[in-house]
Amino acid sequence: MRRFIVILLISTFLLGILFGNSYAQLVTGSKFTRSPGVSVVLYTTPEEYQKATGKRITKFSEAPELAELVKQGKLPPVEKRLPKDFMVYKTENIGQYGGDLKTASVGPAGGHDLYCMTDPQPFFNTDAYAKSVIPYIAKKLEYTRDMKKLRVYLREGLKWSDGNPFTADDIMFWWNDIVQNKELTPVISKVWMPGGKLAKFKKIDDYTIEISFWAPYRPMITSPTVLTALSYAPAHYLKKWHKKYNPDADKIAKQEGFDAWYKAFAFHRDAGWTQQDTNIPGLGPWVMEKITTTQKIYRRNPYFFGVDTEGNQLPYIDRIIVDIVANKEVVTMKLLGGELSVGGYMSGMMMKDFTLYKQNEDKGNYRIFLYESLYTEVVFSFNQAHPDPVIKKIFQDVRFRQAMSLAINRDEINQFLMGGTGIPTQATVHPTCSFFKKEWADAYAKYDPKEANRLLDDMGLKKGPDGTRLRPDGKPLELTLLYDDAGVGYRSDTDLMLLMKKYWGDIGVKVEPKAMARRLINARALAGELDIGVWSHPRLVEGAVYYPGVELHWKPNNSALAWGIPYALWYDTNGKSGEEPPAYIKDFFKAWDNWCLAVTDTEYKKRAQALWDLQAKNLYIIGTVGYSKWPLLIKNGLLNTPKEGFILAEPVRWWAISYPEQWFWKK
Repeated sequence: MRRFIVILLISTFLLGILFGNSYAQLVTGSKFTRSPGVSVVLYTTPEEYQKATGKRITKFSEAPELAELVKQGKLPPVEKRLPKDFMVYKTENIGQYGGDLKTASVGPAGGHDLYCMTDPQPFFNTDAYAKSVIPYIAKKLEYTRDMKKLRVYLREGLKWSDGNPFTADDIMFWWNDIVQNKELTPVISKVWMPGGKLAKFKKIDDYTIEISFWAPYRPMITSPTVLTALSYAPAHYLKKWHKKYNPDADKIAKQEGFDAWYKAFAFHRDAGWTQQDTNIPGLGPWVMEKITTTQKIYRRNPYFFGVDTEGNQLPYIDRIIVDIVANKEVVTMKLLGGELSVGGYMSGMMMKDFTLYKQNEDKGNYRIFLYESLYTEVVFSFNQAHPDPVIKKIFQDVRFRQAMSLAINRDEINQFLMGGTGIPTQATVHPTCSFFKKEWADAYAKYDPKEANRLLDDMGLKKGPDGTRLRPDGKPLELTLLYDDAGVGYRSDTDLMLLMKKYWGDIGVKVEPKAMARRLINARALAGELDIGVWSHPRLVEGAVYYPGVELHWKPNNSALAWGIPYALWYDTNGKSGEEPPAYIKDFFKAWDNWCLAVTDTEYKKRAQALWDLQAKNLYIIGTVGYSKWPLLIKNGLLNTPKEGFILAEPVRWWAISYPEQWFWKK
């Protein structure tokens, strides 16, 4: 049997040891990589905690509401609810049980600041810079030296929130019966197809799975974000709606109002933003208890696998309550009035309103500080597979994309919207990446309307009497910029959209911003009907951007940017569907695949630079300003929370790196 390299934390600083010429050293260890502004330290198992501190945890406590259920015989004792390999949290303060965390979302399917704790939890977390794999649901990761096999070890005795065992069978159910079921998954993600062949999953025992790849698969080893693609599903709960396990699945689906079993299955499996089934069990600190037209309520999971150093089962806080409101202005009023426990990116907080937040600190009984983002705040794209052949030809001409980038006054955007805290940049990877070139960030990112006009003139796009450029067919070059003004971040900011209208209008391209609901924008995007896409651009640090199958925020079929929907389908299906892309887009796909198959450090860096050279040259996506400061709100009395220096690594899961299950209200 080939020898496995044990890894609890993988740091990109160790890549030279892991993948250099010498394979003599093994990576083991229990040191927890903390993110800036975060004080909690994790120990993956009680044995690890004892080894590091010399202390043992032999007594356990639980929330009073759970203790009462135990007393009534409705719940097993806490010792029997915890897994054998429970996780230990060394917190800044030993917490107190009780209270609620309150946040808000615009609409029932809107995001909220604590979504990271109410969605399905990952096997592994990461630090802010995505440099380290941090065990969470799983306790350990192993891989072979040739990077073709990976083993994931689960916590023995871990249970779903309904008390049923969580085992390797729940992973195999997800892999065999969801991922590989064509009705549930029409196109399998290329994350699982290195070298063009589907990975193999094997159950070793109840708490171990082995994944085999046909080619060396460096991203699965070195990129913590890739591990988030590994998933699971509660087989014991969902088999009722799966046709393979229940011949009456179609009948049940029709009784529930669905016309096919797989639609009912998808409904019951959904545990994300649009979750409606309140009975599906989970593994995280809180699980959904109730949903109404005005609120979503999540109650503590009595089987959660973590304790503090005194044996108190987490989470400390009883519930997460999400108020469902009509618009983001209501969210802002709730923040200023002190009604919400925390506020940040997903609450629509931005630098241009910083003074307003500070002025209301005392009245709202909260504290405000700034944190740093690791991504480009807003990016734009042009639909290079546009259904209008004239527009399509214009958008595919690199001179057009270069001109539209040069027309943007990034310094003005930075000063006006971000208080001068950001850095003007082209869309590219974060400067901390080991292969980064400054020329990528500078590519066509200088404000130069004169050069932009020259490029459009060279294309033959002459200006009409009103200054608007004319298409080759004589029609005015008029485009629509759809954006969701009910969303969050600068991608939803009307002030920014009006600036873009001005910048592009100044070079003769008439762009009309139009606010529209996100679901309608997505529908148009997936139908290939967008002119211009707009979104934020996270996951740019090295451990997050290194993602097979073209990472989510670069892929042409991203529903927000949508710069080539049929081209992505062609790529995903190996040419069986969709539309064959032009050579410069094929080059992008090929370069990404080659990068993900790199084995040595030299290959990795060389292929990375070849890929990002293409982005700098072709501007598949156009960046604006990145790495700015953002305001963060935390209600007074909420402790063990992030401090100054906290980093926004990813807009949705960012609170997770501070482990809200160990937050508590001081009584």
